Amino acid sequence: MSACNGITRGRYRFAEWTLTAVPTMAVRHCGRCLTCGERSADTADADDVHVWCLKHAGLTHHSGYEFSAFQYFNATMSDPGNESHAT
Repeated sequence: MSACNGITRGRYRFAEWTLTAVPTMAVRHCGRCLTCGERSADTADADDVHVWCLKHAGLTHHSGYEFSAFQYFNATMSDPGNESHAT
């Protein structure tokens, strides 16, 4: 990047990227109470989150919950040497 009379200019190119799941990281699950915002522990076992929601409901009478699952990924450039799409 260079500045010329206060204007920043840059050279950009398109690149192909690939997402690959991190093999050593399991899918993670967590729950959140929609009434009070309390969250379950982050766990690899979805059943643990279900049990937490049911226990929390029994203790608080809160009835709305959000269940989330997420996974970790690595992004790698598919062909870092390919300059054919340079602009």
